[in-house]
Amino acid sequence: MRAAPRARTAPGRLVGEWDGPVAVFRGIPFAAPPVGDLRWRPPRPAASWDGELRADTFGPAPLQPQPPTDSVMYHTNFADRRALVMSEDCLYLNVWTPDPAPPAALPVMVWVHGGGNRYGHGSQEIHDGRAMAGRGLVVVTLNHRLGALGFLAHPELAAEDDLGASGNYGLLDIVAALTWVRENAAAFGGDPDRVTLAGNSAGAAHICHLMAARAARPYFRAAIGQSASGVGRVEGPLPSQAEAHRTGLAYADGFGGPDIGALRRVSGVELIVRGHFGPVVDGRVLTEPTDDVFTEGRQHAVPLLVGTNRDEGTVYARPGEDPAAVGAARFAGPVWHWARTHRATAPTWMYRFDRRPPLPPGLPDLGVHHTAELPYVLDNLDRRPTWRWQDTDRHLAALMADTWARFVTSADPGGTGLPPWPRFTGPDTTPALVFGDTVRQDVLRRPARP
Repeated sequence: MRAAPRARTAPGRLVGEWDGPVAVFRGIPFAAPPVGDLRWRPPRPAASWDGELRADTFGPAPLQPQPPTDSVMYHTNFADRRALVMSEDCLYLNVWTPDPAPPAALPVMVWVHGGGNRYGHGSQEIHDGRAMAGRGLVVVTLNHRLGALGFLAHPELAAEDDLGASGNYGLLDIVAALTWVRENAAAFGGDPDRVTLAGNSAGAAHICHLMAARAARPYFRAAIGQSASGVGRVEGPLPSQAEAHRTGLAYADGFGGPDIGALRRVSGVELIVRGHFGPVVDGRVLTEPTDDVFTEGRQHAVPLLVGTNRDEGTVYARPGEDPAAVGAARFAGPVWHWARTHRATAPTWMYRFDRRPPLPPGLPDLGVHHTAELPYVLDNLDRRPTWRWQDTDRHLAALMADTWARFVTSADPGGTGLPPWPRFTGPDTTPALVFGDTVRQDVLRRPARP
C-alpha cells in the first residue's frame, strides 16, 4: 500500500492524501484565525504544532452569502457536491503536487478565486488543482476574508494600526499566503522563485493591485488575470483612506454607532450580509492608487497573461440595458487597459474565450458568460458531471490547461505543440488568441466603452 504523502513545513509536519498520481494537502493554516481582537487586523503567523497534522479535509470557507441557487453563476461556480462549511476562522490553503519531494523544484501556481469580494473560497470544486498539478505544477488555492470582514476601513482601525492603515485585510491575507508559499513551497517539491499568481474576476483584480504593491513583489514572477482588472475600472480609481473611512462610518452606523469595539462583538454573519466592500488605498499594502502606478509604469515588471469572455455583461445587465456595453465597461475595457499600461513594462499576452458552455437545462442562455472559462482553464470539466460536455469542450480544456501550465512553467504561453501566441501590441488593435470552437489567432479591437 502506498504511504501517505508527507511534507515538513516551517510550522510543523503535514500528512496529506494521494488523489491518483497527485498528492493533495487540504486545510493548511497559513495565518492565525482572524477572530475576536484579530478581526480587522493584518494576518498574524499561524501557530506551530507538534507531531503530524492531518491535512485531509478542507478548511472552512470565509463567511459569505450565496448567490441564488437557480442562477448561472451558482451553477458554474458554487454547485459543489460537498456541503459548504463557513467560519470567520477561514485562513487556510490547499496544495496539490505531483512530487512532494523537496528537490523537485517545480513551478508553482497560486490561484486566487473570484466572487466580487463577497463570495467564493479556495476549496470550490471548480478550482480543484489536481489536473494542473498533473501537468508538472505545484498548485496552491487559498481563502481570504470577504465583505466587511475583509475590506472595512474605519478611522478607529487606522488609529490602532502602527502605519495608520485600515482596510484591505483580504488583500493582506493573500500576501500572507504568498509569504507562506515563499517559505514552504520547497516542502512540496515547489520552487519558491518560480511562482505565478493567477485568478479570475475579483481575484484577477486583486492580482492587478498586488502588481502595484511593493510588499508583494518578492513573492511572484508572473501573473494571469481572467476577466477583471484593478485599473481602468468603470468605478474610477480606488477610494482614498478618507473616502473609505466615510463609507466605514456609515456602515458602522447601521449597527448602532461608530465604536469599533462594539462592532467587533457583532456576529460575523450579520456583518457580511450588509454592504459591498473592496480594495482601497489603505496605506499599508496599497500606498497609492493602482491606476497611478500602472500609468507611470512603476508596477511589478512580470510577464502577464490576461483576457476576457465574449459575453461578460450578460450576467449583470439590468432589464433594458445592453449586455455588450456592460461587458465592455466592467470587464473587457479594464482588462484591455491593464494590458495596454503593462505592455511596455514586461511581455503581455491577451486572449478571448469564445466557447459557449453546455449549461444544464432550465438555465437562461447567457452566451459565453462571466466565469464560463473556469471549467476549461484548470481542466475541471469533470467537476460539473451533469453538464453535457462534448469532445470539443474536452479538447479545448486540455489545450487551455496545457497553455496556462506552459506560462506558469516558462512565463511564456507558447511552445512546442501549442498554438503560437503573439504578444499584446495595442493601443487600438492587438493580436490575440481566441479559444472557442476552434483556437485561432485574431486581431482584437479595443472595447468601446460608454
